[in-house]
Amino acid sequence: MTKLRLPVFFTSMFVVASVAVQAATGSLAGSEWGLGGGDDRYVKFGSNGKVSGHAGCNRFFTRYEQHGPNLKIADIATTRKMCGEAAMKQEAEWLGLLKRVRSIELTHLKLTLYGAKRTRLVVLKRRDFD
Repeated sequence: MTKLRLPVFFTSMFVVASVAVQAATGSLAGSEWGLGGGDDRYVKFGSNGKVSGHAGCNRFFTRYEQHGPNLKIADIATTRKMCGEAAMKQEAEWLGLLKRVRSIELTHLKLTLYGAKRTRLVVLKRRDFD
């Protein structure tokens, strides 16, 4: 009886581990993520390697490359609308955070962005879920 349960246990662990790896390395293409809680900052990943979004005051756009959990966001261009000092500071922090992204962890409703040495930068919520 014990011999029968042991292989089933290991098989179950393998299935769970496989799902976790797939979730962590899913594609960002076609998804949109934001901070939630009434904050209007977001990032949208196109299926063509383009990324765009709203930084709080201005819109931004650039390109991205994703290879599994590794993510590289190119130099970011923005529109040039001027807002209040606090909004401009918040925008600079958001854009700086996006520039520091090196890897991700992805589930259906949550995107965690990591910087160098796997330092967690921010957790975003899915905005375009069905």
